[in-house]
Amino acid sequence: MKKILISSVLVWSMIIGTGCAPKGYAQSTVGQNMQVEPGVVQSVKQVVIDGNGIGNTLGGIVGTVAGTAAGRQVGGGTGQVVASVLGAALGSVAGGSIGDQMDTNYGQEVVVRLNNGRTMGTVLRINKTTQMLAPGQAVNVFMSGGTISNISPR
Repeated sequence: MKKILISSVLVWSMIIGTGCAPKGYAQSTVGQNMQVEPGVVQSVKQVVIDGNGIGNTLGGIVGTVAGTAAGRQVGGGTGQVVASVLGAALGSVAGGSIGDQMDTNYGQEVVVRLNNGRTMGTVLRINKTTQMLAPGQAVNVFMSGGTISNISPR
């Protein structure tokens, strides 16, 4: 029983540790030439970036295992079976909810009017290192192959 509980805690720790949004450029962009266009931010809106649902599924599984293990520690016989089933159900709901929160990231939808007259927009992830952009702010737009890689203040 202790092995199940310890395994559940280890799996949960791994999920929490890997559920964070990227904090910078993708590895594939390092060393790549990018076109840089100056511009001015026209609008910024906070948006929700949905995850892939894996956190909800894994959270539900881990919650079910942990809830079952906790329920097996209560009483004996029929009471233990009932506690295990209730623990599994409650653990699944709680774990799924926590996993769902881990799957949800936030971003900023940014529209920039480039100095050449074109208007471009993209969604940038928001994390601990992100500088929030504001309308009227002078920025550099980094593009690679027509795709915006980043927008940063000038």
